[in-house]
Amino acid sequence: MKSQTVLSELFDSTVTIEPLSHEEGMGRRIRGVDLSTPLTPKQAKMVVQLLDDHNILTFPGQDLTPFELQDMERFANYFGAPIPHPKNYANYGASPEKLVLLPIEERTSSRSNQAFPGRIKCIAGADSPAVYIVTNLNGSGPQEQEETTGGQHWHTDIEFEPVPLSTSLFYVQCAPVTRKANGSWVTNPPRPQGFYHPDSAAELSELREALPLNGETAYANTAAAYSALSNSQRAELDSVMVRRRFRVGDSGWLAPLVYTNPRNGKKSLHSPVWASRGKNVAPVEVQGKTPKESREFLDRLEAHVLQPQFRYDHAHCPGDVTVWSNFATLHTAPPSKRIINNADDARLMYRISCKGLPTETLPRNDSDEWINENIQPPYRSPIF
Repeated sequence: MKSQTVLSELFDSTVTIEPLSHEEGMGRRIRGVDLSTPLTPKQAKMVVQLLDDHNILTFPGQDLTPFELQDMERFANYFGAPIPHPKNYANYGASPEKLVLLPIEERTSSRSNQAFPGRIKCIAGADSPAVYIVTNLNGSGPQEQEETTGGQHWHTDIEFEPVPLSTSLFYVQCAPVTRKANGSWVTNPPRPQGFYHPDSAAELSELREALPLNGETAYANTAAAYSALSNSQRAELDSVMVRRRFRVGDSGWLAPLVYTNPRNGKKSLHSPVWASRGKNVAPVEVQGKTPKESREFLDRLEAHVLQPQFRYDHAHCPGDVTVWSNFATLHTAPPSKRIINNADDARLMYRISCKGLPTETLPRNDSDEWINENIQPPYRSPIF
């Protein structure tokens, strides 16, 4: 009730807040806020506080007024410094001296616009380096053969860098509306060999595969999972350091397993799941443990985090902007139709991810030194 009162005072009486699932659950839906206009400092502070408290925020109805992706990029700047997404570059991962953006005809926006001309077109701002287009339109069209793919591993976005992502945002343009005879959009196909470690326990495998089937994004609340542990278990985890790295041959760096939010002191498990990911991703190792001991230790934590009481599957609706904390949640993309031949199967969303501390005023005051060290290639939103 206090949040409702403050929101009404800072915005107006038409703004409302409600749980995404139930009162004690993760996430809140905030109606009536127009994100096409900048926030005041007090509004920005309140929105960041709500994200700290609830881990996920959804702002529906952004398509009711003219909305462009530069509006979402401006909004993202309140939570952190937006980063250019690696997949927007032609030579990412090749250790070049300078990253080069993909040619316009090879970008996801151009290829998506070719799928169903006249029916679906990416909105303005889709070619910003900070915008990652999440879609099944690339390679799709009326004459294509439908293909289904399984969901991703449970993860947080780009956590393998020394300063990991703090926050990610989605804007939804299209969400699938078709359903099979069983009421679901897709079925969950079998995993390819090596997707997870072959020695993963059956109970853990079952929790990993309890995925939504209508295009939702699945989340797990790592703050609630940490809080539910005993005092002795929390004390043990508070001292654990893990080595994260991008490639198997990298030396990586040590990072605390438990993240403490500097604004409210809330603790969470920061993505304790990489020990069992597939052969192409370097596993996380726990300091002082062998690779096998690390995997078994982290598998037990993952099984704890993925219990139903910590889970929430978020249904996407066109016009939604959804923000989530990468420090207090895990998430995974759902099983989906990867290639479609019906525009009603389209899943078209735009993601922006951020690093660093939030701010109440724009433009941000990140130093050139910090940008150059932590955001590659160096990037500032060009909209201010």
